Amino acid sequence: MSGNIKLAMSHVVPDLVQKVLKGQDPLRILGDGSQVRHYTYGGDLAKGIRLCMESPAARNEDFNLSTAQSTTVAQLAEKIWKKIHTDGRPLRLEHDPPFEHDVQMRVPDVRKAKRVLGFEATTTLDAMLDEVIPWIRDEVAAGRV
Repeated sequence: MSGNIKLAMSHVVPDLVQKVLKGQDPLRILGDGSQVRHYTYGGDLAKGIRLCMESPAARNEDFNLSTAQSTTVAQLAEKIWKKIHTDGRPLRLEHDPPFEHDVQMRVPDVRKAKRVLGFEATTTLDAMLDEVIPWIRDEVAAGRV
């Protein structure tokens, strides 16, 4: 195993998955949950980076390699909760104070990546969670997180 798995788990998707898998109820999130993010699948990012490296049109340019789909933290929490608690148990949220300088809306402009590279992140959040949740479940069961 390489890298820092603890650091990887500190991002919102693995953090919330881990909390739900470990039985946190109510689920604690930072802020009120209305923060907007674009959760992008790593495989899509890798494809975008490869296109940047291979395309002469990308030389000395920068791109937002992201999904175009906006999702709030509360929506993300709901998706994760429902995928893990298939029995219909309702999600209850508790709100911790947000980071002092938390950006409320992160919406990348992905038009240039599509126009110049033909890149679009196509993996849905649901598909990404279907891959990530079992991996984190295995890590939790093995005691690594």
